[in-house]
Amino acid sequence: MLFKTLSCTAAVMCLTGTVTAKELKVLAIGNSFSVSVTRNLPFIVNHEKKHKLVFTSAYIGGCSLERHSNNLRKAEKNPQFRPYSITVWDSEKALPGYTVQPVSGNVNELLKKNQYDIITIQQASGFSWKFGTYEPYAAELIAYIRKYQKNAEIVIQQTWSYRCDDKRLEKWNITPAKMYQNLRAAYQKLAEKHQLRVIPTGDAVECFRAATPKKFVPDAPGKIYKEPELPDFSGDVVGSSQWRTNAKTKQRYLFTDPSHLNYQGEYMQSVLWYAFLFNEDATAITYRPENIDADTAELLKNSAQKALQNYVQVK
Repeated sequence: MLFKTLSCTAAVMCLTGTVTAKELKVLAIGNSFSVSVTRNLPFIVNHEKKHKLVFTSAYIGGCSLERHSNNLRKAEKNPQFRPYSITVWDSEKALPGYTVQPVSGNVNELLKKNQYDIITIQQASGFSWKFGTYEPYAAELIAYIRKYQKNAEIVIQQTWSYRCDDKRLEKWNITPAKMYQNLRAAYQKLAEKHQLRVIPTGDAVECFRAATPKKFVPDAPGKIYKEPELPDFSGDVVGSSQWRTNAKTKQRYLFTDPSHLNYQGEYMQSVLWYAFLFNEDATAITYRPENIDADTAELLKNSAQKALQNYVQVK
């Protein structure tokens, strides 16, 4: 077997990446679990002043490998089929206030008209823990990429398990630990089958959960908040809450998201991607968003670095 169960206390192993380029063009074919890396990654690259990055995100919320594959076929028949939100981030422009406006597009056009160094793929989180949902769709997507991007490296982003209060876990009759165990095995199986490297974001989440001194505790049933009060998400990089307005009733309500990375998790994800893409040490990164204190940033960077060092890539 070519991988081992993650142990955040395991001995550090040498990181051997194949990417040595200092200027990278990266395409992420994914969903909300990939577009979240754009919150910080371009700014990290700009701030560290070692490398350059043009990062293109092809995003559809909740998009599965099956849907990506089906979209390729639809766009081949009809080039005007443009279901993706496309954003292109240039690290050289990533200074405070830098934003990017999305445009509609399809992956076919991106692959035919551009040349990338790295292209990332991933499964939708709700299917990530069931390998039977990966194929033959991943193989179809990989084959299409390789047809038009012969010099690009295809990389898998390993996604993460939901926070313990996500109601879907109860519906699926699994725990966060079981979801993580299954999705990790599924991504590794995909990596072995297609000989692809993995960005171990899910492992980094588990490293943080193991290392953080304050563990996340769900609210007691029936707990009521008054705006602007928010639940405490301390102890997890997954999960956040915000006050929203109901479009019909105009009433304010508290929305809780127990599956996506919060702003701390987004920073950790970006740190991990930066270290992976440029073969750098995550703990040496000096960029830190203003809303993350220094001690928390160190914990997030250490979690990313441990995940990256302990992950055994396919040989």
